[in-house]
This record gives sequence, C-alpha cells and structure tokens, in this order.
Amino acid sequence: MQSRLDGDPVLLTRHADGTIHVLRNRCAHRGAKVCLNESGHARHFQCPYHGWTYGMDGALAGVPSKHLYPEGFAFGGLTPVPRVARYRGFVFASQAASGPDLEAWLGGIRSAIDNMVDRAPDGELEIIPGVQKHLFRANWKMQIENLQDAAHPAFVHESSNYRPSTEAKREQRQVRGESFMAANAIAAAAMDRSGVMGFPYGHSYLGGLPVEMKVSETAAAEYRRRLVARHGEAKTAEILGVDRHQQIVYPTVTFQALFQTVKVIHPIAVDLTEINAFSFRLVGAPDEYHQMAITFINVTNSGASPILADDMAVYEAAQQALAAPGDDWVRFAAGRDQDTVEGNAARRGRGLSELAMRNQFAAWRAYILAEERREAAE
Repeated sequence: MQSRLDGDPVLLTRHADGTIHVLRNRCAHRGAKVCLNESGHARHFQCPYHGWTYGMDGALAGVPSKHLYPEGFAFGGLTPVPRVARYRGFVFASQAASGPDLEAWLGGIRSAIDNMVDRAPDGELEIIPGVQKHLFRANWKMQIENLQDAAHPAFVHESSNYRPSTEAKREQRQVRGESFMAANAIAAAAMDRSGVMGFPYGHSYLGGLPVEMKVSETAAAEYRRRLVARHGEAKTAEILGVDRHQQIVYPTVTFQALFQTVKVIHPIAVDLTEINAFSFRLVGAPDEYHQMAITFINVTNSGASPILADDMAVYEAAQQALAAPGDDWVRFAAGRDQDTVEGNAARRGRGLSELAMRNQFAAWRAYILAEERREAAE
C-alpha cells in the first residue's frame, strides 16, 4: 500500500515471512518512486526509472548492468522509517527515532480502536476496497477541529439538514442517508449532553449523535447473537453501549466505530489538505452492516455529500479570512471553566465545550517547542 507519512511517500508492505514493513518509497539509485500503485499484490518493487529491484522488506534484489559499478560499491535498499508499531491490526509509523511507545502514546484513545475491533463478531476488521478522497484549500487543523465541534452543525449544515430532519422516513427499516443528516440537526442542548473527552498528546472524542442504526430486525438480532457467542452478554452490552461520534488519534487519524469508518488526514501544504476515508467490514457481521458502512461513507465523505460540501466551504473561507490582516487570535474558550479532570491526565467537558480544540493546540505547542529545544541543543 502506498501512502504518505508527514508528507513523505512511503510503502506499507507485508513480506513473505509475514513481517510488516514501512519503507520510504524512494529508489536508492536516483530517488524515483519505486511504486506508483496505491495498493495491490506484488513479489517485488522495480523502479520504473532504471529498473533497480527490491524485495518486500526493502532489500535490494537486483541492479541492471551491475558490472558497470566500481568493485565494492555501496548499493542500498529501500530505507525503513525510524519506528513502526501495531495495535489490534492497525499499523502506526513515526518519523521520530525516539519517543513514547505506541500504547503509551495512544493512552485513553486506545478505546476507540478497541471498540471498533470488538464490534466484529469474528474479532477482525477487513477494509472495504476503495477510498473516498477529497481536497480542500485550507490548513489540516480545520478538519481536526471541526470533527470535535458540536456547535457548528446547526449553522453550517442548516440547509442540508433541514429537509432530512423534517421529512426522513424513520419507519423504514433500512439505511438511509437522511438518517445521518437528520442527526446533525438535533438541538444544541442534546449536543451539549453528549460530552467531549480530551487525552494527552492531543487525542479526543466527542459523544454520540442520536443516529438510528437502520438495519432489519433479523440482521440486528443475528449480529447480537454472534457478538454474545464471542464475548458473552455482559461484554456485548458494554461494547454496544459505547456511544461516540468522532474519535481523534491526533493529529492524523479519526475513527467512527459505529459506522466502521476511518479517515486519514494528509497535510499537503500549509493551505492544502487531502482526506482519505476508508470503510471497514466487521468480519462475521451480517451483510447489512457492510452495506450500512458504505451508505454512511457515501453520505458523509463522497463528492456528492452535502455535509462535506458545507464543511469544506467553511474551511476554505476561514483559511482566506485568517490569512488576511486582522485580529491576531482565535478563541477557544467555550467551556474552559467547566472542564473537569479525569484519571490519567484526561479532561472531560460538555459537548459544546471547545476542550478538544484546546487540547489539540496544547499538544501541537508541545511538539513544536520540543523540536525547537532539540534544534537548540544541537
């Protein structure tokens, strides 16, 4: 799989021995990308420029006209990124050679991944082929802030939510796009009750929206039966009782366990961001849950989504306005005096609190200052 890490092109590979590697997608010869496909199956990578060939572990496997190089020449393979770790099937990579290990860094937001995987009756997730991509001309932080902002839907999505919220056919036992948009139109008081939680390193989650899971009664009963067979009654009730809307693994990944969706944020430039949204199948769940996930990602993340169009218009307008002369500050003070401290350095706020944004900027500031201190020491 080809992706980006902090803007740099990388490859996620599985070697013949089953090991996972994250390698820089950069030929050791002249620096060209060795893989141009987003995903697929291969036994090796061959650079399209001069034919240098590499194994799935990055080791150099072949060089055309090798006899032309000096004796003892230092040929190189594909460079691995400094650190790679996995958690419940998800692979995380870091450009930093040192730092907290993955589980310590995730901290309380591990529950976002746990809940999504635990919802699969067979204990595994399977990515649904295809990805919804979109670009917007604004800083990447706009998206991360927005996903934890319970105050904006009544205003930003007023036009797209009004009709669905008043005319949705709620008696129909199937997944409908109107169901998701109608949830955006709930009163601010209900949003406020949903609550928000912030964790160290900028992670956070926003409580759930009142979205009805429209699958047939037969599918719902069968799904629950399969979960109980795996987890037992008490654990199943605990898993299904988790009600969260957006969960942020700061700064670049978001989880929506209920809708089997993961988004990856790729900053391209200071004013250009690419979002990749993926759907996952709960292995062992009835097919209606698979179809529900596809409907959700199309309603919320496709080019035809009115919700997405609303948000991107605001991001880009804000980027343009913030780039112009004016007040030097933006204000994230809502709920500041009402936030409460939880265990393990977490903080809880009301749903309309701007706690999550404050938490994100505190983490960003810490990362920037750490880099400055490191450069000063060198």
